[in-house]
Amino acid sequence: MKRRIDWFIFIALAAVLLAGCSGGKKRSWDTLEACIQENTDLSMRVQSLESENTQLAEQVNTLSILDAAARLDALDTLEKIRIGKRTGFYDKDDNGTKEILVVYLEPLDTAQDYTKAIGKVTIQLWDLNASEDKAKEAEWTLEPTELHKTWGGTLFAGYYRIKLPLKDVLSGRETKNRVGTAHPTELTLKVTFTDYLTGKVLTEQKVITR
Repeated sequence: MKRRIDWFIFIALAAVLLAGCSGGKKRSWDTLEACIQENTDLSMRVQSLESENTQLAEQVNTLSILDAAARLDALDTLEKIRIGKRTGFYDKDDNGTKEILVVYLEPLDTAQDYTKAIGKVTIQLWDLNASEDKAKEAEWTLEPTELHKTWGGTLFAGYYRIKLPLKDVLSGRETKNRVGTAHPTELTLKVTFTDYLTGKVLTEQKVITR
């Protein structure tokens, strides 16, 4: 509607300019030539707006006929999420302490192709051997704008590479966990992805060792 109103305003202004160029008894040849060029430009602009307006009207009419659910079903939308094999704890500065958790999250569409799905992700770390009140070790949530920045991949794969610092996390166990000096601990990683296009909420979990 706003575009239609802008179009009518433009037509009105064009009419005023056309009238202005045709008025007056004495004009130099340069002024007349400038008015002719201006009139030509305005006419071409009006024709362009008319064409654009027709296309938009046809688009609105087409969308009103098509069923929204049917249009969505025809797309290769997000079907599942997968936690990548390289997901795990890392020692980023080689000081013997695994102080960062890196999650490789692979979104797959209905054709099982990698897709850069837009949504929110929640990551939880659980120790299922601990008591119920201490089982959840940590939780992180990334909103779409933040998640978008973590996208990466190769020629054959696409994924979100999410780096999560472990400072003040896993405080109930030996947080320093020096490489080669502590017994490995199995933790369960749970990922929940809320797809902003379809509204789907997908979950996946994997046991990782620290």
